[in-house]
Amino acid sequence: MRCLFCKADSRTSRSREHIVPESFGNTEHVLEPGVVCDGCNNYLAREVEKPILDSLYFRERRFSAAVPNKRGHVVPLDGFHLKSGTRIQVYADTGAGICVGAHPDADEARLIKALLGQSRGTLIFPIATPPEERVLARFVGKVGLEALASRLIQAGESHEELVDKPALDELRNFVRRGSGPRQWPVARRQLYSPDTIFSDGPEHYELLHEYELLLRPIDKVNNLYACYISLVLFGEEFVLNMGGPVLDGFEAWRASAED
Repeated sequence: MRCLFCKADSRTSRSREHIVPESFGNTEHVLEPGVVCDGCNNYLAREVEKPILDSLYFRERRFSAAVPNKRGHVVPLDGFHLKSGTRIQVYADTGAGICVGAHPDADEARLIKALLGQSRGTLIFPIATPPEERVLARFVGKVGLEALASRLIQAGESHEELVDKPALDELRNFVRRGSGPRQWPVARRQLYSPDTIFSDGPEHYELLHEYELLLRPIDKVNNLYACYISLVLFGEEFVLNMGGPVLDGFEAWRASAED
């Protein structure tokens, strides 16, 4: 067995790879040990997933949806109490709801004194901007390659078919090594509100994440297709072309579909 990313022998690997990180609420879409070797698993968690999970943009969405991290805690939000000039944290408590406290690095006594001395106050929170496009593209590309491997495995095939696909090497190296093009465009749009409640008979639920592989013909005579990964997180869709850093074909197809 060989690793999907580095192509090395991965038969002794023990770690399972989550296609979408657990901290986005994923417990079902998982690759068995060896599809992604232990070394690549650790690298991807540290260098590709962590920058996304730690970004204020997705911290806010994880907090609003009360999605616990791998340790079972909902990530807190950092802010600032204007009157006391103290850093604060807003966190979710299962018993008490939303709570406000001093940041671990702040002067708690100073904050308490200010709160006791006034009936009203102002809390300031930074505006969350989307992650840098290259960081986002490496993450979406990682999900795309693993989703493609999962689809093959579900069909009774081996993920090693992808290891031998030179057409995927550019994306593979971009995700695993950060090499290749400076930018790999990602199309974004909001499909539904993050707090949308969906129904399936008597069951009601929020949809934290979903993904799909999209195939679009580019040369029907030679049976050539472009493969896109469509990843939806908290209602926002991110689309990346797995065959190269271009989105012209997808944008044209989406525009025609919306007409």
